[in-house]
Amino acid sequence: MTQKVLIATPAYDGRLDVWYTNSLINTVRIAQEQGIFIHPVFMSYDALIQRARNDLIRLAIEENYDGFIWIDSDLEFDPSWVLELLEHEKDIIGVPCPKKTDREELYNVRTRNLEPDEDGLIEIESIGTGFLKISKKALQDLWDNSTPYKNEGRECRMVCEVLVENGELISEDNVMCRKLRDLGYSIWVAPHMTCAHMGPKKYYGDFGDFVQRIKKAPAA
Repeated sequence: MTQKVLIATPAYDGRLDVWYTNSLINTVRIAQEQGIFIHPVFMSYDALIQRARNDLIRLAIEENYDGFIWIDSDLEFDPSWVLELLEHEKDIIGVPCPKKTDREELYNVRTRNLEPDEDGLIEIESIGTGFLKISKKALQDLWDNSTPYKNEGRECRMVCEVLVENGELISEDNVMCRKLRDLGYSIWVAPHMTCAHMGPKKYYGDFGDFVQRIKKAPAA
C-alpha cells in the first residue's frame, strides 16, 4: 500500500521561495520512486499562523494521512531528509535551521542536552516547526488533547496556540512541543541536517558543527 504523506506549509502571502520549491519538487520525485505519495498543501492568506497550522493538522486528521511533516516556505533542504525522517521510528524529529541574523549564530532549537543517542539524534526541549516530522499517532494525540473550536463551521483543535506566561510570550511551536512532552513524547533534533533559511540573503548553518564547538568551549 502506498504511504500517503502530507507536507504542511503555511504561506501567508501565497508565495513559495524558489529554493523551497526546487527542494519540494525533488522530494516528490524521489519519494515516488520509493512508493511514497507526497501531498504538499499550502495554507495561504491567513494572518494567524496558529490558525493556519491548526487547519493543516485538521486536514491531516480528516484525510487520515500516514505521515505529517511541517516545512516552511522559506527553507531549502535535502530531499533525502524527508525519507530519512519518515523511515525513523521516533515520533517527533526536527531539522534545525539558522535564524535570519548576522549578529550571532543562532538556531531554532532549545536544549541543554548536547549528547546524541545511538541514532545520532539529540533529545531537546523544543524546536521550531520550520521542518518537523510528527508521527500519525502523536498528531492524533495532540488533536485529541487540545481545546476544540469552530472555524467557518468546521471543528478544529487549538493544537498550536500562543500563550503568555510570567510576562513572556510563548510561541505556538514551543507550546506544541510542550504539549507533546506532556503527552509522554520525546522531541529530537537531527544535528547532521541543517536547512538553509531564506531572507534578505540565504542563511546557512551547520548545527552539528555548532554543537561540537559548544561542547569544546571552556566553561564560563
